Amino acid sequence: MDNYNFWSNLLDTFQSSPDWIKALWLIVPPAFLLALVALTLRFRIESRKVERRFDGELVYSIHRDAGNQLHVVSHLKPAGHNPSLLFLDQGDGDAFEHPQVEPPSENR
Repeated sequence: MDNYNFWSNLLDTFQSSPDWIKALWLIVPPAFLLALVALTLRFRIESRKVERRFDGELVYSIHRDAGNQLHVVSHLKPAGHNPSLLFLDQGDGDAFEHPQVEPPSENR
């Protein structure tokens, strides 16, 4: 075991392999590196496009608290009587008003 050499064994295996395996050994590593570089460059280009696409201002954020409830946070000051949360489908104004429910009486 003292005269074992990894590189000698690797080159011997390479020389004794068929020609199509030798071609794969020579083509796959550079192709992998080129594909990795291409994916990295494409990611960088696309991420810069996304950054340019959102050049406005942040209006709302959604925050999930520890109780798994969602809170919509407005980043704008409300103007006049406009609510900070606007529904997408306003419909008629009565749709969003909830009737007052009286608590049940404790007389039994």
